[in-house]
Amino acid sequence: MNRVTPVIMGATTAALAVAAQAFLSLQPPPAYGFCVVCHGRDLMIWLTSLLTGGQMNVAAVSASWPLLTVVGLFWGSRYAAVSHGEYNRQCVGSTARAFFCGLGVMVLGLMIMGCPARLLLRTAYGDAIGAAGMAAVLAGTAAATVVMRRKAGRC
Repeated sequence: MNRVTPVIMGATTAALAVAAQAFLSLQPPPAYGFCVVCHGRDLMIWLTSLLTGGQMNVAAVSASWPLLTVVGLFWGSRYAAVSHGEYNRQCVGSTARAFFCGLGVMVLGLMIMGCPARLLLRTAYGDAIGAAGMAAVLAGTAAATVVMRRKAGRC
């Protein structure tokens, strides 16, 4: 696979964005941020509504067209890892455990209403649930870092 430099990738992406704006009259979404939980939820709701013919509520940004940021994040990171020779299997334990841990993160992310940036804003407005959620995110990040460092030392 040929290596694509960040400059070439950035220039190509910028050119495609300009072309899409010029020829398709696409409007950028309002400040929606970048949240894997929210964008994944909206993508699944959009697909479910499309396939079943139903009308489920999604964010206004993804009402007419799906947010493909999660798909782009997955394929972009995979391409970058493969093209730079860094794509290899890590010893993380069983696949089922990794799946259920990821599922837990997504469900808890939906329970706290999205991403840490939103939690931080809720905390700044004096919301107790936002502060508790932010404390849980920080504690979970610290605990996961400790566990991953221990596991990395054993591999």
